[in-house]
Amino acid sequence: MAVLYSLPLLAQITGTIKVAVTDNNLNPLEGATVFAESPDFISKRSAVTKADGTATLVALDPASNYTVTVTKTGFNGAKNKNVEVNSGSVTSLHVSLALQNVEEELVVISEAPVVDVTKALTSQNITLELTESLPTGRSYQSYLQLVPGVMPDDFSSTGGGNPASRSGLGYRDIGGEVGDSRDNFYYIEGINVTDPVQGTFGANLNTEIIQEQKVITGGVPAEYIGAPGLISNVITKSGGNEFTGSVNYYHQDDSLVGDNDNREDESFSTFDTAFTIGGPIIRDKMWFFASYRILEREDDVVAEDTAEFLRTVTREDEQFFGKMTWQMTNADKLTLSIFTDPTERDGSTDRSVTNARNRAREQGGDRYILNYQRVFANSVLEASYSMHNGEVSDFSSDRETSNTVIFLGGNDPVAGTDINVDNTLFDQQLGAFGEDIIDERDNQTISLNWEFFVDSGFGHHTIKVGAAMDKHTNYRDRFYIGNADYTSIDQRNVIALQGAGLSLNAGAVSELSWTDTDFDVYNPSDFNGLINTIDGHADRDSFYSLLDTDGDGTITQDEAAAAIVFNSTEGNPNGMINYDRTFQSQDGAQETESEGLSLYIQDTWDVGDFHFNIGIRAERWEHFATTGENIYTFDWDLAPRLSAAWDINGEGRQKLTAYYGRYYDPIRNNMTNFAGSLSGRVREEQVFINDQWVTYRTRGGPQVQDAFFAPTTKTPYTDEITLGYAVDFGRNMSLEVNLIKRNVRDILEDYDLSLYALDTEGGTAYPGPVDDPDSLFLGLDYFGYDENPGSNFVIATLAGGKRDYEGAEIVFRKRFSNGWQVLSSLNYNDMEGNTNSDSNADFQGDVIYLDPRSPNQYGRQPGLIENLFKLAASYEWNNGLQVGGSYRWNSGVYTSRTRLASRRHLPVLADEETTYAGITRRWLAEGAVGAVENPSFSTLDLRVQYRRDFGLITGEFFLDIFNSLDDQDAILVQDLVAGQGSSAFGDPKLYQAPRRFFLGMRALF
Repeated sequence: MAVLYSLPLLAQITGTIKVAVTDNNLNPLEGATVFAESPDFISKRSAVTKADGTATLVALDPASNYTVTVTKTGFNGAKNKNVEVNSGSVTSLHVSLALQNVEEELVVISEAPVVDVTKALTSQNITLELTESLPTGRSYQSYLQLVPGVMPDDFSSTGGGNPASRSGLGYRDIGGEVGDSRDNFYYIEGINVTDPVQGTFGANLNTEIIQEQKVITGGVPAEYIGAPGLISNVITKSGGNEFTGSVNYYHQDDSLVGDNDNREDESFSTFDTAFTIGGPIIRDKMWFFASYRILEREDDVVAEDTAEFLRTVTREDEQFFGKMTWQMTNADKLTLSIFTDPTERDGSTDRSVTNARNRAREQGGDRYILNYQRVFANSVLEASYSMHNGEVSDFSSDRETSNTVIFLGGNDPVAGTDINVDNTLFDQQLGAFGEDIIDERDNQTISLNWEFFVDSGFGHHTIKVGAAMDKHTNYRDRFYIGNADYTSIDQRNVIALQGAGLSLNAGAVSELSWTDTDFDVYNPSDFNGLINTIDGHADRDSFYSLLDTDGDGTITQDEAAAAIVFNSTEGNPNGMINYDRTFQSQDGAQETESEGLSLYIQDTWDVGDFHFNIGIRAERWEHFATTGENIYTFDWDLAPRLSAAWDINGEGRQKLTAYYGRYYDPIRNNMTNFAGSLSGRVREEQVFINDQWVTYRTRGGPQVQDAFFAPTTKTPYTDEITLGYAVDFGRNMSLEVNLIKRNVRDILEDYDLSLYALDTEGGTAYPGPVDDPDSLFLGLDYFGYDENPGSNFVIATLAGGKRDYEGAEIVFRKRFSNGWQVLSSLNYNDMEGNTNSDSNADFQGDVIYLDPRSPNQYGRQPGLIENLFKLAASYEWNNGLQVGGSYRWNSGVYTSRTRLASRRHLPVLADEETTYAGITRRWLAEGAVGAVENPSFSTLDLRVQYRRDFGLITGEFFLDIFNSLDDQDAILVQDLVAGQGSSAFGDPKLYQAPRRFFLGMRALF
């Protein structure tokens, strides 16, 4: 999967050691030589102290075993061992040299730095000592759950790995997805591997290659892109002067899993093996590191509503990594990295997908990164080139046309009659997945970063500047089996309605609660599109005879709602009642592009005990259609980032910090595809009327552009203010407290101009007085138009859309030393808003009652989890035995009371009509948004590990116990008032997995 948004983190895959050298009387020593090296990395650094006794060693790869040696003529030398360097951080050392009486070198086993008093950055470094002592999912995505404030992703229907954090959304209307965020950025070796279409992680890798994973959650300086959620950067191993490697094997099957109290037929097994090898090609000059991993997993999937066994799904992953590091001179280093992750899965593991809708997937790709680094006397220059090929393709398992059947559900009795119709997912999902999708996502990135150091009479400056150019290409070739995708109605609904004296017409579909809907006669975009087609139809008179019931020459929405009756099964692939379908009238591949240019400059200014970071970054993105034409160029977005850190006692152990920054969230390429599909595939959205299928919207092709970017469209942004305090207690222990406030604004949405402004004829579908004090009408000038451009929709900034976040965080960490370590955190979150839109085309610009300014829309943000507690710890004895554990608790996720429309979980409407802004209608039900509080839950995972040396080989054996307390309570309940299948509103639909054991062994040489 592909790379976009690509100002790389190259300047941040390395760290810095700052050494202050004094004599025994604490007088600064000028002219001392400072030298640092690690057996894990080929680069070595040296510097000479200045008049103030300080020396700075830059561009050091992250490791926990640096040796820092200080020498000066006339003094005994000093050597600090096990000095830890983290990416993007400054490690501060104080070294005192004694006058030379006897030839003696002072050797100190250094404490790991736990507080960087020079920065306001909020982050955690996930180290090898931490991940290799705790039970984890053996992926860099699963390591995110160790980070304070990161939400659980147990709810995810896509396998997880994209958790929300802070103001990042953990909920989507589409599919009612909970636990998956599209507001994070994922980097490997400083190159962005975030999927540019979906906004999720875009690459997998063998965890055996990870040297360090840095996760940033706030206080982001200008050199980073910034995100509403988190930023994860994985840094890989490089080899060494000695040949080393490992072979491992991990296993889990049914015999290692406890009884499933809720879904007894659900089980799985895994096979995971990998090897690594690294060493010198030329000692002290050229190193290599490589790995290969094979994973196989089988899952028995059961239905979400009936718990009936569905299928066994097999997934196979291959992950290769190769890295060569060439230290050309003492100052020049060249690094080439290659990694691939082809994956094949023969079915879906989603419990809400029946076998009829099963589909196979092929994904993964190849990535190449070439990086050059030059260290000058007072600066560091880095340049890189990266190339990525990715694929996310789905193929229907059965070769039949898809047919989604809808049912009445969640309705109150009508005239004393229950009109709801019992059904299951098997009743709703007829036909097959019905579509083959080839989706390839390629990217190229060129970047340049320069860091230089300046001493002035006003302090020390570390200045960084950077630039990157990116080009992303998305190739898609999709087609429907049978050229159509149906939404139909079961005959049992007609019988239920007749029992209450009602008819199955367009009004009943729009106003009653169903398991899903598509065409909505009261949706202005749907209705106006239908009327435009009818007016140009060769059989126009017959349509008006049917629908213009008062004969005045105009078809109103109320007339159509009553006159459009669904009663025909003609040509339906499963004999159901025809209602809606999407017909593919033209095949053809489509390829869109986006190009970005990103720049930043920042100055870290050290003045005594105060450290200021002053920066600004600029980003501009251009989007190109399938025809190659430019469809929109965003204005330059300027994001200021300002922070101050006060080293309270000047000892490098306590700090107070303040931060303000703006993070822009570039528009993903799903919107490029929305506005730029001007050739290739064409789809007709149709409703069955007058014994024929009638198109109410055309998508794709030159006939009617699906969407334009409105000239006034802005890039969404997040403003953050953070106040922080941190203290180093010594003995590798620290405490950190942060207070965070964030506001998300200029949120993106698509609009129906005929509803919010004027249609192509100069009329409007706005249902109320435009001059009302509370009017929701926007007018053409809001979008930057003089006239309607004639597209189905326009992509624009959502008027009044906002999300407001406040949070507090307490973190205690004890770095690994003396055989033990701890990372614990407590978080409080509060988030309110009036939109779930997140760089996607949703419904808030299509229907008036979902307008963010409309009644009852602002409230608790779906996806919010108010309270989180995490504790991870391990202890190791001298005999090689180690125990570790991770405990996580959360107060439960909030969702809304919803109904399903076009696959979207939308808040339910009130039972009665009320008047707002001069419009009388059913608005959202009061308290529907964020109304469902799901159960709180916790999990305790344990690891027991034994390590023993066998001469040239060291063996490791471990046992992981996930959910050791075997708590299988519900963690998510049904939010659809109509239910889904046989799952009613409020019924549990997701449970914690039962206790399971995981066996592993590893040989290191």
